[in-house]
Amino acid sequence: MLQPLGVATPMPVRTALIADDCSITREMHAGLLHSLGYTVIAVSSGSAAANETRLAIETHGQVFDLTLLDFDMPGGDGPSAARAIRESLSGRVPGVMVCVTSHARDQVAALCSAAGFDGIVSKPLEIEALTALLGARRAD
Repeated sequence: MLQPLGVATPMPVRTALIADDCSITREMHAGLLHSLGYTVIAVSSGSAAANETRLAIETHGQVFDLTLLDFDMPGGDGPSAARAIRESLSGRVPGVMVCVTSHARDQVAALCSAAGFDGIVSKPLEIEALTALLGARRAD
């Protein structure tokens, strides 16, 4: 059904959580996700990412649509954060959780799979790689 002119139709808000210990990387990833229409929260550690997820669930009853976790971070690495986030979901449908790494995919694939990641993308993060992963995830 078409809305008459002048009537605003609310757009769904897509949310993303970024965890990376490098502030420049967080800014670059946030800019990329903003260009894809996401509202972004960025933190510097895996433990902070797990805390933000718990807070989103407690405050809004929702999980992030997309979570990008750096594989190596002080204060809680990506796989540890992914496990903590999955445990905090309490039966909620998870958003897409992606490991972002500078390691070769075959070096981290088993750890990422065991931690519950939906995919792995290489640094520097490229919009094409991320959108391909998200498109493949939606098709599942």
